[in-house]
Amino acid sequence: MFGDGGRRETKKFPPTLSCEVPGVDAPEWVAEHRPAVESLLHEHGAVLLRGLRVQDADTFQAVAGSLVGTLYGDYGDLPHEKDADRVYKSTPYPNHQSILFHHESSHMPQWPSRQFFCCVQPSAEGGCTPIVDGREVYAALPEDIRERFETAGIRYVRNFVEGLDVGWQEMFGTDDRDEVVRRCAAQDVECEWLPNGTLRTTQWAPAVIRHPRSGEPVFFNQLFLHHTACLEPSVRELLVSLFGENEADFPRSACYGDGTPIPADTVELLRGLYDSLAHRFTWQKGDVVVIDNMLVSHGRDPFEGERKIMVAMGDMVTRGELSKGPVAV
Repeated sequence: MFGDGGRRETKKFPPTLSCEVPGVDAPEWVAEHRPAVESLLHEHGAVLLRGLRVQDADTFQAVAGSLVGTLYGDYGDLPHEKDADRVYKSTPYPNHQSILFHHESSHMPQWPSRQFFCCVQPSAEGGCTPIVDGREVYAALPEDIRERFETAGIRYVRNFVEGLDVGWQEMFGTDDRDEVVRRCAAQDVECEWLPNGTLRTTQWAPAVIRHPRSGEPVFFNQLFLHHTACLEPSVRELLVSLFGENEADFPRSACYGDGTPIPADTVELLRGLYDSLAHRFTWQKGDVVVIDNMLVSHGRDPFEGERKIMVAMGDMVTRGELSKGPVAV
């Protein structure tokens, strides 16, 4: 028990810090418990904060801001909450489909080290945010597959097709094509404008990293959100009708970093492994979950009824920083 009306539960996953003081100032309470949050994140990769009754974007932003040095406000893949420059809506994706496991922005040159989720409205059924520890994935991978990913990395191809994905204007926050080219070049991202006006980006990223604090190896990527083997059959059929059989023309695709295909059966093995390692909890209104984005991946289960989850992220890490090795604990 905490002396200030809190309770700590670590036998379930994610470990939970519960506030038992009605009407407490949520950002202040979280700031006071930051050492406990950081300790649990270092060990488990995720923490559930319960009992704070966070319901609005301003309070959520303040809670998240009390746990990081800087919140990130320029993320192009998610829409902003109204009048909130550093709080986002969750991914607008069909309710009946799963969002597959991923580490946020792990295919990009920079990503958040911390990600936050706040439950404004839990769904009537389903809608869990399952979590998987990337250290466990790495350890459980067959040696030959693990070594292949470690050696080659992953090449991600993305075509910003209007109406099928986020537009390039939203992603880059500009209508200036030359500015897009400059930004891509600065981040070692290949880009080209196709004859029909579509922007195509191609970038290499590691599939395995070492955590900058502990040095532990982590399977860290966005393979499932890009590899075409993860498409629903009906979606794949639609894409073939629109773009033909060349998967590089699909909105998203992925292969090994050397350009060779990642076999579909390897992807299916990985999906089964993630499912076997996944942890789920039931959202309650006002819950806040904090994750170490470099340790754990997350997804979203299908759901029924109204559901609203707000998102924030902060303390960005660049790929170049990883080459410097782990920092002191």
